[in-house]
Amino acid sequence: RPGESKKQTYFQSFGASPSKLDPASAYYSHEGRIIDQIYEPPFTYHYLKRPYALIPQPAEAIPKAVYYGKDGKRIANPDPLPKEVHRAEYTIHIKAGISYQNHPCFAKDDEGKPYYRNATLKDIREYDHPSEFEHQGTREVKASDYALQIRRLCDPRTDSPIYSTLKQYVLGMDKLHDAIANALEEERQRRKSLSGPNYNQQMDEKKRPVVLDLMSFEFPGVIVFNDSSFKIVLKKKYPQILYWMCMHFFGPVPQEALDFYGQAVMVEKQFVLNRCPVGSGPYYLKLYDPNRLMILERNPNYHQDHYPIEGAPGDLEAGLLADAGKRIPFIHQQVYRIEKEAIPHWHKFLQGYVDSSGVADDVFDQAIDIRPGDDPTLSDAMKGKNIRLATAVETTFYYVQFNMHDDVIGGYDEKKRKLRQAISIALDYGEYLDIFENGQGVVSQGPIPPGIFGYKSGEKGTNPFVCEWDSLSKRYVRKPIEHARKLMKEAGYPDGRGRDGKQLTLFFDHSSGGRPGFRSYFDWMRRKLDQIGVRFKERGTELGRFREKRRNGTWQISSSGWLADYPDPENFLFLFFGTNGLVKYGGVNTCNYESEQFDVLFRKLETMANSDQRQTLIDEAMRVLQRDCPAIWMYHPVAYSLHHEWYNNVKPHQMSYNTKKYLRIDPVLRTRKQAAWNRPIWWPVALLCVLALALAIPATITIRRRERGH
Repeated sequence: RPGESKKQTYFQSFGASPSKLDPASAYYSHEGRIIDQIYEPPFTYHYLKRPYALIPQPAEAIPKAVYYGKDGKRIANPDPLPKEVHRAEYTIHIKAGISYQNHPCFAKDDEGKPYYRNATLKDIREYDHPSEFEHQGTREVKASDYALQIRRLCDPRTDSPIYSTLKQYVLGMDKLHDAIANALEEERQRRKSLSGPNYNQQMDEKKRPVVLDLMSFEFPGVIVFNDSSFKIVLKKKYPQILYWMCMHFFGPVPQEALDFYGQAVMVEKQFVLNRCPVGSGPYYLKLYDPNRLMILERNPNYHQDHYPIEGAPGDLEAGLLADAGKRIPFIHQQVYRIEKEAIPHWHKFLQGYVDSSGVADDVFDQAIDIRPGDDPTLSDAMKGKNIRLATAVETTFYYVQFNMHDDVIGGYDEKKRKLRQAISIALDYGEYLDIFENGQGVVSQGPIPPGIFGYKSGEKGTNPFVCEWDSLSKRYVRKPIEHARKLMKEAGYPDGRGRDGKQLTLFFDHSSGGRPGFRSYFDWMRRKLDQIGVRFKERGTELGRFREKRRNGTWQISSSGWLADYPDPENFLFLFFGTNGLVKYGGVNTCNYESEQFDVLFRKLETMANSDQRQTLIDEAMRVLQRDCPAIWMYHPVAYSLHHEWYNNVKPHQMSYNTKKYLRIDPVLRTRKQAAWNRPIWWPVALLCVLALALAIPATITIRRRERGH
């Protein structure tokens, strides 16, 4: 709108509407991009430093673990062996002066009672969002708010995606979950017995939500000392808990918000935590229309926070420390408008109406110039607009999985290993990147991506069973196909045929048949495996059936990917830990890989601090995985992002979405560029006027002649 561009406002579009904004249940990235700016867990990551470093915010410091042995006595060693630890405690102290956003749940009447506690639909009919309520209030964040949120992770109604992981470590979390579930069931049975056989639980709880005092349940895993201090108690050594506490799952939630949103009248208006978050972060959600528009506004109660005064090597030269020490956030407002198609978003970016953009496949050639032997650069058209390019290898890896329970492709003897290695060589994912991904990726040598401790680049990081390091092109290349054919022969399949003379047939199980590009991708896989005599067929099913096959282990070859939850190698290597097997234990090890040698190494390195000793163990574990080949390591994607010259302090960050507070807009430059790039083109109008006049003159002459004739 007129005048909007002159403000410290960030403009962006969104394609997928966030459906969960409750910090206990939201898990997808497009939801995190919103609520990570609203909720403030105890710790976060330094914006500029690499490798990623934890910083306390709003906690006063990063706590040190205090370990206790089986006898209950404190262990003096600051880094004991996991088997020695029977309890670990982390005490967190919250800074004073941390306040929530203004919200009607904190508003009180003259008697000090919640203003909207007994509100009627008539009282709130005129409001479309809690930010519009006449009466607003705030208060300081308390340690009990963090404790309440951790308890909410155990509430079956939140269906928290991290509960299943954390219950393995936080003391009493599973028992709290069961206690809450039992209390819910008792209340539901009570209501049902009073209402009779026609009782509708869903309709009843929509009108009368079940209210439970979560703080009344016994829970030794979180102990509150006072308004500013609380303790988390683990039943085993698990230093990665600090990384979990950087996520919005651990952001404070006030009881006032639960009471406010628990009223039937609020539920009827869809004023619920899942749509209207309440936080203490740098921004609050002012408007939420998921089918049209979302607006984040700077939180006027946000505490003192400043731009980093130091960064990683090269940041100073890149201008990323120009705002060092200044108070943040710089941007006052963020406006997100829905744009379901990539092309309209792209044209608005080129016009300067959107401040930043990814690079979709449809416009890649228009934006990026790729020349053999050189790194990708901006096209001349982008340079002409002074658009900037930011790239980063994502802390993600994609992999083709072998079902290690399968009679043909699974198993651990030397022949089975060589069969999987041969297939890995034939499926050349360097070629795949060039064909399907515009070269946007790094060929994987194992599950650990760049940027995570334990990753090794170049020749030292080469998977010796599948790849070679090309020092000229500085990239990993597959071993010659002749080597794959040799491995096939040693595996008992010369020219792809077994002892019975039949051609080896393998199956790719998936639920992707209708996805764009899948057919081309599968045809590519089939052609590559033809080179070693393997016949490759697909077995596509709908998603529910596919997941069932994965759970039951009735599949052969499939594909998957993993995005880092936190920057630690354990978060990737645990995908292959034996007791995480999907079929036997219901875990994340979907390959069902079991190796005593790998498991011993993993247990040693799992909870170690980063050190040379840990790196050595990681190297050994990686070599076991590369040899056994339970998966084909595909690639780590490279993210390309473009931003205009008025959008400053941009540095890709893979671990947090709470980074908008560091960015700054130059609205004067933006307004000037928008005006220059979107000048009205008047000559077509003038031409039409001339043509109209040219047509009008003969007509006028004809009419006048007829009039004189009469």
